[in-house]
Amino acid sequence: MPRTHRTARPRRTTASVLRGLGALVVIVAVLVGIPLALIAVAGNPFPGSVPSWDDVTSALTEPDDGSLFLQALVVIGWLGWLTFAAGLLVEIPAALSGRRAPRLPVLRVQQRAAAGLVAAVAAAFVVGPVGVATAAEPVQPPAQQPAPVTTAQTPAASEVATTEAAPEAAAQPETVQRTHTVQRGESLWRIAEQELGDGARWPEIAELNYGVEQPGGRALDNTHWIDPGWQLLLPPEPAPSAVPVADTGATTHVVAEGDTLWGIAEQRLGDGARYPELVEASRDTVQPDGGRLSDPDLIRPGWTITVPGAPGTPPVVGDPVSREPVEPPAPEEPVQPPAPEQPQEEAPAEEAPVEEQPPAEEPVQPPVAEQPDDTELGDSATQAVGDDVDVPIRTTAGVGALLAAGVLAFLAARRRSQQRRREPGERIAMPAGAAAETERELRGVADPMSVEVVDVALRGLAADCAQRGVSLPPLRIARLTSEQFELYLADEAVLPPPFVATEQAHVWLLPAAAGRAFDAAALRDVPAPYPSLVTVGHGPEDGHLLLDLERLGTLAVVGDREPSREVMAALAVELATSPWADDLQVTLVGTCPELASGLDTGRIRYLPSVGSLLTELSTRARHDRVAMAESGAYSLDDARARGVAVAAWTPEIVLLGEPLGPDQDAQLAELVQSLPRVAVAAVTSGHGAVGQWSLELAAGEPDTAVLQPVGVDVQPQRLDQHQYRQILELLGVTTQPARPWIDSGGRPADEPEPGDVGPGLLDSLEADFDRPAAPDPAPSPVADEPPMTPVAATPAPPPVPGDGPTILLLGPVEVDDAEGPVEQSKYRQLTEIAAFIALHPGLGHAALDDAMWPGSRVTQNTRNTAISKLRRWFGRDAHGDDYLPRVDTGYRFHPGVTTDWDEWRSLVGDDPALAGTQQLVAALELVRGQPFTGVNPRRYGWAEHLKQEMIAAIVDTAHELAQRALRGGDAHLARKASTIGLQVEPGMELLWRDRIKAEHLAGNRPGIDDAIARMTAISADLGDDLEVATVRLIAELTSPAPEHTGVPERL
Repeated sequence: MPRTHRTARPRRTTASVLRGLGALVVIVAVLVGIPLALIAVAGNPFPGSVPSWDDVTSALTEPDDGSLFLQALVVIGWLGWLTFAAGLLVEIPAALSGRRAPRLPVLRVQQRAAAGLVAAVAAAFVVGPVGVATAAEPVQPPAQQPAPVTTAQTPAASEVATTEAAPEAAAQPETVQRTHTVQRGESLWRIAEQELGDGARWPEIAELNYGVEQPGGRALDNTHWIDPGWQLLLPPEPAPSAVPVADTGATTHVVAEGDTLWGIAEQRLGDGARYPELVEASRDTVQPDGGRLSDPDLIRPGWTITVPGAPGTPPVVGDPVSREPVEPPAPEEPVQPPAPEQPQEEAPAEEAPVEEQPPAEEPVQPPVAEQPDDTELGDSATQAVGDDVDVPIRTTAGVGALLAAGVLAFLAARRRSQQRRREPGERIAMPAGAAAETERELRGVADPMSVEVVDVALRGLAADCAQRGVSLPPLRIARLTSEQFELYLADEAVLPPPFVATEQAHVWLLPAAAGRAFDAAALRDVPAPYPSLVTVGHGPEDGHLLLDLERLGTLAVVGDREPSREVMAALAVELATSPWADDLQVTLVGTCPELASGLDTGRIRYLPSVGSLLTELSTRARHDRVAMAESGAYSLDDARARGVAVAAWTPEIVLLGEPLGPDQDAQLAELVQSLPRVAVAAVTSGHGAVGQWSLELAAGEPDTAVLQPVGVDVQPQRLDQHQYRQILELLGVTTQPARPWIDSGGRPADEPEPGDVGPGLLDSLEADFDRPAAPDPAPSPVADEPPMTPVAATPAPPPVPGDGPTILLLGPVEVDDAEGPVEQSKYRQLTEIAAFIALHPGLGHAALDDAMWPGSRVTQNTRNTAISKLRRWFGRDAHGDDYLPRVDTGYRFHPGVTTDWDEWRSLVGDDPALAGTQQLVAALELVRGQPFTGVNPRRYGWAEHLKQEMIAAIVDTAHELAQRALRGGDAHLARKASTIGLQVEPGMELLWRDRIKAEHLAGNRPGIDDAIARMTAISADLGDDLEVATVRLIAELTSPAPEHTGVPERL
């Protein structure tokens, strides 16, 4: 089960309780004792009557006998008491509710003293989220609870570094007192993260340093302000102690998340079936959480597994990692030195087969054996072979997974439109060079699953609020990790299941597995509740940190000009492509002018200067407040939850590339801070902040920032100039016209009559439209085209399939007829490697690494382990030869290994118009869905070009076969061919017209209406109008002219 996070709270100790008691005494003395003392000395502070002007002038001009001075002291005492009491009255409710107290600028000293007293009392007595009420304490990302249980079915993870097994020490090691010198910009959370490995352990540091005098004379108090130069005491850590080496040669393996005993035994002992030896050797080991290994199917990350050594084997020295069992090499397998005349580059010892290239042009590096080299073994600890390979959450330039997913979703929509608009025989434009590399990098980090979880979770929350008749929770900050989605609210709220409560009533989380339980289809029509939620960067545990800009009102990006511009560009692109914003207006002022045309999602407008924008927004805000008042909604959240004042929902986010003047700052502040709040927010740049919230970029360190006022360290999301231009170029390719793929040729003379093929060849795809086909009438020729003359069929012989495994690509990616063993956890990754090798024979390890592990450093052991497992899975032919041979010119399969794409090309060739009808039928029978479906969205980025080619080839073939069937009067075959093509590209109107004509030919009026309805709905979803030819066809079929059988004459 996923880990459940809880927000950490300071530990309650005797010292903190005593401090709290003392603070409580002081508060009572101030609030009660001082007024009583003043009343006792000076009496009732309120006079019986209002003094006249004569009384005032008399008191000021006559000689003072001391009474006026005493009265002045009393007045000063009451004023001092009132200011301090005001600070307490502000801080106490904030501490009880867990919210940040509003600042009182003229009473800063009094408020700070009050905050310290209240925090001390709260730390000792109040149970709840008091931490966020102090002035400088950050919003706490929840800390992890004990690690989850890993079952035997969990995918294996990368092997970690090993240490030698040793008996437990008899005595506890000594402890070492450590200190930390505070640097500028640091917080207690950041120091705990650096020094203790977990930011949530900051209370341990605070507890050690309360009251400890620091340089400058100050000390840490419950406001948790720290200054550069302070020396903070750190919790003691055990001193390193010598560990005796066991005489048995045993080693240990520290369990990583996803490890299984079978996988550990396979990697460390060479045989997964030897896992009982690990159980027996580790049974008595007390694990870090106090447990012991008792169930072989249940191990926890962080546990230590003892790996027994072979009898008589000397202890292993260093960082041993076991190897795959080495099979005796065949005589031809040893490395062959290159010819003397062939230039050769110096290569590392662990390199695998190199790319096959002409020797006259490029030097060829010799391969080496696929077993790992000792010099590289230690690095394998950080790599993984299974499907759960660690993947980066951002590109090297700083683009996060959510932004990348949004750009790729927009790119996919553009390519669907390209495919719809191209003519048969044409291919859509695809990127090359740097733009193609940018797309691959985006695919390597994009996380569409996380995007979907966020989207449906927020819509599900909105649906529940609407059903209960309550306002939307006031979301301020969200954090998305691989394990959960966390919501940090501005006020306490109760969220419905599957959201999970934490110890703080304003912090809720949604485990990733629970997020997938939402019914996405049912929530599709629920309005997006938080459309201005956007990523600002990545924080602890590589979590995406998101802000609801509407809630904040303003966000200042404070820093140097160029890094600030890069942050603004990333915000603009993510807002423009965000899936959880049904509608959104992004107004760019003096920054990123190219986005308005290059990223035309309909959400972006560009203005060169502010001009009258603020006046325009103020007018909109006034109208929105009137609309909410007339509908009875007291806030924007209430209006969205109740479904009223709809015109006020669409947010406008203004990104200001240039600083505003003082009057404009005041106008903007009034616009976003007036109540009730409206759906307008602004992001400013420069070195000043309009509101309370700011992202402060470190000077000279663009990847370091602090989110204020919460003090959270953030690696800001940025789009530097290079990646910004490459993304625009990538999207620009989608506006280029399609290009002819081949020269059109004539139809073959020996093509069989379509009627000779007859219905029924594709019966496995019957009833796609949920009804049986109508009986086919006698063929009726097209009026403007002569009927085809029947010719004796002489079909070409079908291709001879290979005798080995078949890799299926025309649909869900699968492998058939592989007879060797394969771990289920490795199936998907090994399948991808197999597909890559089959489609790119002869390429070496560099190309394989770049395709399988983009953006990651891949060790020899990682790659070789995967290749070895793939070779064992695919097995050998009848002669004992491996289906994945060991060759010296790159990876390639034995000729017996084939793909369904190879078979397709042997049937259809380059032009379906030149292939026989039976070949077209056989080719379409290979199609099981859209190519490369059912794969991890982050995988197969290398196959995007080929996927688009396959889609175009299938669509063209389906159209060609449908046209032949229509000309031959075979409605059933035309229906089947168009249906297969529409499974691959549902928006292709060319195929919908074929489908409609087939139903017309069959006299199936309900089928015509159903096809028109489906086509219209898909076109609306894609945001496109119907093509002229489609409109004409529908008009012809729905006109009151006399009905006739056959294909409509003009089309």
